[in-house]
Amino acid sequence: MTSPGSSGFYSSIRGAGPSDSRPTGGWRAVVLLVAVMALIITTLDVATPADFRARALLGLVPIMVAMLAPVTVTAVVTGLLICVYVALQAVAPLPTGGWAVLGPLMIGTGGLLGVLIARRREEQRARVQALKDIAEATQRAVMRGLPERFEDLRIADFYQPAARAARVGGDWYDFQPSPHGVRAVLGDVSGKGLPAVSASAWLLGAFREAAYHEERIEEVARRLEIAMQRYTAWNRLTRDEGLTDAFSTGLLLHFPPTSGGCVDIVNFGHEPPLVVTADGRVHTPELPAGLPLGMGMLGAAAPRVARLPFGVGDTLILFTDGVTECRDEGGAFYPVRERLPGLLPPPGAKESPEALLRRLAEDLREHRYGPPSDDAAITVIRRTARRAPYENEADAELYGYRPKEPAATADTADSAVRGTAAQYATDMRFLECASRSISSTKASA
Repeated sequence: MTSPGSSGFYSSIRGAGPSDSRPTGGWRAVVLLVAVMALIITTLDVATPADFRARALLGLVPIMVAMLAPVTVTAVVTGLLICVYVALQAVAPLPTGGWAVLGPLMIGTGGLLGVLIARRREEQRARVQALKDIAEATQRAVMRGLPERFEDLRIADFYQPAARAARVGGDWYDFQPSPHGVRAVLGDVSGKGLPAVSASAWLLGAFREAAYHEERIEEVARRLEIAMQRYTAWNRLTRDEGLTDAFSTGLLLHFPPTSGGCVDIVNFGHEPPLVVTADGRVHTPELPAGLPLGMGMLGAAAPRVARLPFGVGDTLILFTDGVTECRDEGGAFYPVRERLPGLLPPPGAKESPEALLRRLAEDLREHRYGPPSDDAAITVIRRTARRAPYENEADAELYGYRPKEPAATADTADSAVRGTAAQYATDMRFLECASRSISSTKASA
C-alpha cells in the first residue's frame, strides 16, 4: 500500500466515484456511438423504398447509450432522436397509419427502457464503489503507505497479491521508526485468502506497537511470537474461520541509531535477504534460522540476533517465497539470487532503489507464466549519507534518537525514558503464554 510519496508498485482498484457523471469510456465513446448509429439508420431509411422505412430503428439507440451513459444523458439522447425523427418525417413523410405511429412509439419505448437500464446500472455502480471504498480503507489500514525515507534509509517496496484486484494478502511488511532505531519486518503467513489477511493484520499491529516501545530487538521478536500464538488461540476459542494453526516466516530488522554501519536481523525461518555492497558485490549473508512465528510453543530456543555490516551505499533486498517460487512456462522457479547481479547498474553508476526494484519486478513478471499463484513482496533498503528531516520538532522528538539520561533518584527514574515515548510506554512481559492474553480484543489488528 502506498502513500503519495511511497515507492511501491500497485494496480489501483479505485475507480470513479458514484457521483462521477462521466460515461463509461468517456464522452467521446457516447458521441461516436450515437453518431454512427443515427447515421446508419438515417442512411438506411433514405435508401430503402417508400413502403419500408428504417427510422423506427432509432428506438434502439437509447438502449445502447444506456449501457455507457447515465440517466440524464440517455434522456437527452432520446429527445434528440425524436428531433431526428421529426426531421426525417419532414424530408420523407410516411403515409398515415401504422408506420407513422410505430416510429415515435419505438423511440419513446426505447428511451424509457434506456432510462431504466441507466438508472439500474448507476445503482449497481454505486453499490460496487461503496464496497470498493470500504475494502480500500480496510486494506490501507492493514498495509499502510510508506515514505521513501526513514532517517538515513531509503526504501522501495513492491507487493503483488495473488488474489485479483486485491491489495493485501498473506505477505506482510512494514517499517517503524522509534526512539531506539528504525525497525523493519517482512513475512509470509501460511495459508491464503481472508484468514491469511487477518493473520497479517494481527502481526502488523503487534509489530507497530512493539517496534516503537521496546528497546531490545529480542523483545520485539518475542512480542511477535506472542501475537501469532494469540491469533491462533483466539480463532480456536471463537471457532472463527481464521487459521487455527497459523504460522508465519519472517525477517525482523533493527537499524541501531548509534552504529550506522550495521543492521541486526532476526530470522524466523524465512528466505535470507540479498546484500548488495556499495561496490556492486552481491552475496547472501549467513543467518541463524529460527522457527517460524507461532511455533514457539514447541520449546525451541528463540531465534538469535545476527549483526551484519551495512554501511553507506549498501543495499538490502528482502523478498517472500512468492518471488522464489514464481514459475515460468516450463515450471522452473525464478532464480532471484542468480538474476539479481545482471539487473544491477554498471559499477559506479548512481541509481535509486526504486529503479532497481522496478527492473526486478519487471524481470519477475516476464519470468512468470500465467497469473500469480502466490503473493509476492519485495523490499529494497539502502543506507544513504543523508538523513531525512522530520516535518516538525514534535515528530522529531517523538521518533528522534536521544541518549538515555541517568536518573538522579529512584523517584525520577521514569524521566530517563526518551522523548515523548514515556506516555505510551507499556510492558507486555507478563504475557508468558497465549492463554494469558486470550481475552484481548482485536484492537491490534
